[in-house]
Amino acid sequence: MIENLVKETIRDLKPYVPNDYEYKYKMDANESPFNVSDEMLQKIVEKIKGLEYNIYPDSDSVALRKKIAPYVGLSYENIMVGSGSDELIQVIFNTFVDKDDVVFSHSPTFVMYSINSTIAQAKYLEYQTDEDFNLDMDSFIRQAKGSGAKLVFLCNPNNPTGNKIQRSDLVKAIEGLEAIVVVDEAYIEFGGESVIDLVGRHENLIVLRTFSKAFGFAGIRAGYLAASGLVMENLEKVKPPYNLNIASQAIAEIAVENMCIMNQNVARITNERNRIYEVLKDIERIKVYQSHTNFIVIRVENSQDVFEKLLKKGIMVRSFSGGRMENRIRITVGNKEQNDAIIAALEEILKGE
Repeated sequence: MIENLVKETIRDLKPYVPNDYEYKYKMDANESPFNVSDEMLQKIVEKIKGLEYNIYPDSDSVALRKKIAPYVGLSYENIMVGSGSDELIQVIFNTFVDKDDVVFSHSPTFVMYSINSTIAQAKYLEYQTDEDFNLDMDSFIRQAKGSGAKLVFLCNPNNPTGNKIQRSDLVKAIEGLEAIVVVDEAYIEFGGESVIDLVGRHENLIVLRTFSKAFGFAGIRAGYLAASGLVMENLEKVKPPYNLNIASQAIAEIAVENMCIMNQNVARITNERNRIYEVLKDIERIKVYQSHTNFIVIRVENSQDVFEKLLKKGIMVRSFSGGRMENRIRITVGNKEQNDAIIAALEEILKGE
């Protein structure tokens, strides 16, 4: 009976299941390799000790938005906070997408755009990037216009490929499309040029950000978006009340107050990313893609076999089994010990075959 009651649009969807393998080094989910420092942890403990857990949190996260505002150069009124950017993507869909509307993006990219399209009963269409996952923006705009797209997603830098889109091309899309253009900047601190400063000039632009990557706070599930006043006015109609818990708000505030720590960790990660790239590109059987994120993608034949051999060595990465990412492995940049381990493991695995 239950099957007949479930929404038809989600019957074929599969729930998200994180890897549950045993591992020594976790390098599969693009998380920061650096846990909270003792100094910051002390600040967090002091702050959360004084919170009132018996009452609902500030529904509008005003204090946090006011902390974020100077970082992104906008008024706090142009910022919305959510339980991760995943929730904010849902808010965008609930605000703009009706049944049979067209949602347009590029392939491959973040899977939540297509999943939310399915749930919303929208038509999800993709622009096919070239073999190195780059897109021609003029062609992208033509296809998006021809599709009648109402909502367009551009992930920059892109997950799961790591490449970036030039700011000039993003401006072309924002100015050239009569659609809501969402630029997902989850990885922007690691590379690429932001367009968040354009929010006040382009009412069709929404920019997504997160505390999960560069800030290293994936565990608090906090993200934010920036948008013009008119767009924000409509997003606020569907944003769930009290959507970010009181502890997450407080911890995110401390993260923004201690921007120097984030900047230091980003520098460490990007230096290690560049080191991994230089080493792996000299391994004959690997194709390494230039990355502007906190992960690196490699192409290797029999990638599932390589994935399983890495697991046996206690290293968990992300293996893709089909579609545009077939025979690709995504490696989260770790600390030096983790990165040395995966370099040595790949050299041993591939030279031993």
